[in-house]
Amino acid sequence: MTSFFYQMPIWAVVLLFFGLVMIAIEIGYRAGHRTKEHWQSAEAGGGNVVLSSMLLLLGLVLALTFATSVSNHQSRQQAVIKDANAIGKVLLLADLVAAPGDETLKSALLAYARTQVIAQGDALTSEQLQDLVDASTHAADAIWQVTQGILDAKEAGAFDVPLGLAVTDLFSSHRLRNWSVFYRLPGIVLAILVLIATVSMAIGGYNAGISGKISRSRMTALAVVLSGVMLLLVDLDHPVSGFIQVDQDSIQALIAKMQQALGA
Repeated sequence: MTSFFYQMPIWAVVLLFFGLVMIAIEIGYRAGHRTKEHWQSAEAGGGNVVLSSMLLLLGLVLALTFATSVSNHQSRQQAVIKDANAIGKVLLLADLVAAPGDETLKSALLAYARTQVIAQGDALTSEQLQDLVDASTHAADAIWQVTQGILDAKEAGAFDVPLGLAVTDLFSSHRLRNWSVFYRLPGIVLAILVLIATVSMAIGGYNAGISGKISRSRMTALAVVLSGVMLLLVDLDHPVSGFIQVDQDSIQALIAKMQQALGA
């Protein structure tokens, strides 16, 4: 279910949602128009009560879903900042390492930092995401190997502790960043949201059919607004390929600083 929503282009998801809502309104209206002789008004049989309850439920689900999506987006942004801070901490300690270990560690850090920057439009599929994570993990392992070589090449001292802690913090931020790349709003949540929205609009169309009057412009406007909210929800869970992207300036600035220092 998750792949259905997140492997499709954002515009395709929104258009599909808009089409489903409009079809639901039309089907509801035609069904209500055919059965209007059995009902005195749209209020008969609790029609308005059902519609009001469905719209209230739709609003509640939209609010909770939107809050979760925004929270996920903020978590991804915090993961980027934490990752940049962890890289910067190891970089500062690398200045205290004797040559040639300092240059080797800085080069490993630069290679790792480059894997942490995801260009716009990248990682649109799970396979591409996994490839990026694998490359990042390989670069992180290289940092650990370089650190081990530095510590093994000299006598144990007080410097070993802060350097080791800084590298372990780097691995912690690395795992957090990997989690933030893959974690998205569960597809079943979006599926339930689509179901509630289409049923609500179908009931609204059915009540309009019973009354024999429908304002298609108003119904279309409502469908457009709901589609806009759906756009936000899906876009927030596309951190590198949507309109609302995670800011990676902190890592990019760090990469520029390392490149200048290494002449790379």
